[in-house]
Amino acid sequence: MELRELALAASTRSQTPVNERDVERLLAAILSSEDVWRIMDLSDVPVMAACELLRELHRTEWLEWNDGRIWLTSRGREKCRALGVQPPPELRCPSCRGSGVELGPMACVAQTFSELAAGRPQALQEFDQGFVDEASVLSRAAFMWSKADVAGREVLVLGDDDLLSLALALTKAPKRLVALDIDPRIVSFLRETATEQGLPLEVAQHDLRHPLPLELIPSFHTFVCDPTESLRGFLAFAWRGMSALRGPGCSGYLGLTRREASLTKWRHIQEELLQSGAVITDLLHDFHSYENWTYFETMVAWDKLPTRRVPGAGEQWYRSALIRLELLEHPHCPQEELQGDMFDDAEAATT
Repeated sequence: MELRELALAASTRSQTPVNERDVERLLAAILSSEDVWRIMDLSDVPVMAACELLRELHRTEWLEWNDGRIWLTSRGREKCRALGVQPPPELRCPSCRGSGVELGPMACVAQTFSELAAGRPQALQEFDQGFVDEASVLSRAAFMWSKADVAGREVLVLGDDDLLSLALALTKAPKRLVALDIDPRIVSFLRETATEQGLPLEVAQHDLRHPLPLELIPSFHTFVCDPTESLRGFLAFAWRGMSALRGPGCSGYLGLTRREASLTKWRHIQEELLQSGAVITDLLHDFHSYENWTYFETMVAWDKLPTRRVPGAGEQWYRSALIRLELLEHPHCPQEELQGDMFDDAEAATT
């Protein structure tokens, strides 16, 4: 079976767009590692599609698996040689971990942030939570600062299990800083910590399925959001943030993965952002690394994995890009109530 047939079969089974290049990416990842989670990390193929593609490769006797390990058979290695598939070199900078930024002014608060973040609530599957590690939070804040989107600006954080608002509040650089979150545990943690530390941070509970409170529209220069990755959920969250911006020249920051978003979904998102009055100014691949959550065995992808192993502490595999957008005009985007399930679509793997 050739690459096109493999891709078509996996695409049909997963209901996620898969092409021949995705097959090559997955094969190259298997040449680099036998660990199932490392393969997911290296391949950049959406998890649900990768699971079906692995099964197709197994059916054609290109690979075998057992106990969380996946390896190519002699037939599979022969096919890779014929196709010219090779493992790509990993060239991630060890100093910045591939973010491309130094911490700069954020280095002064790194230790305090780490100490305060140690008391954070654990991620809950109910809210599709999964937070990035401390280094990613500080790097994101530093990048925002370098773009003149922090110091003296009014900043809105939409959903904050990452505790970005806490890191920014420690600098006391923003003119105003507001964090909204649906989870009462996050809200209480941020409020109590801000009060104890005397930090300039406003915190409120809000469900982003509903439009933002009118008093927040339009009030901010910068918004930050790490949305759920269903297409409708991602766009709804992005549009909430855009609605809070003052107008042209204001900016937004969003995270988006390749783990739960095909390039077809990426295209839809980019088209919608452009049509809504924004332009993407920066896109930094795999900028964020996520801490492993506690609900692996109940997430939707668990039963789809061909071989299962819960990743250990420090085995980071789930990463997302950092996207910066800037308004060219006053945003024109829907703000209606979001009804029904906002977390799931065919590409959702961790819900």
